[in-house]
Amino acid sequence: MNRMVLKEGRFDEKVHRCSIITYKPEEESIYLIAEDTDITEFSLDGNYECRIDTPEGEMACMGAVVERYWNKSGKVLKFKIKNGFYKNLVN
Repeated sequence: MNRMVLKEGRFDEKVHRCSIITYKPEEESIYLIAEDTDITEFSLDGNYECRIDTPEGEMACMGAVVERYWNKSGKVLKFKIKNGFYKNLVN
């Protein structure tokens, strides 16, 4: 998390590992499976940075978790992308 929306919310500094289920560009959303975290730890009132490892290097985007639920796939998060993807340059 890098910014809280609510003034009195809980800021989350933890790194959460997730796997991608699907990316829906028409919705600008990524559906994720939380691997090692209870989904109730994800705030619906904060902005997160999502980093994705690709063969071309690490990509990142900013956004918010807009839905979180359990189903037969596991602990699902719907991540709404806010400003598109950018390459995370390491110097």
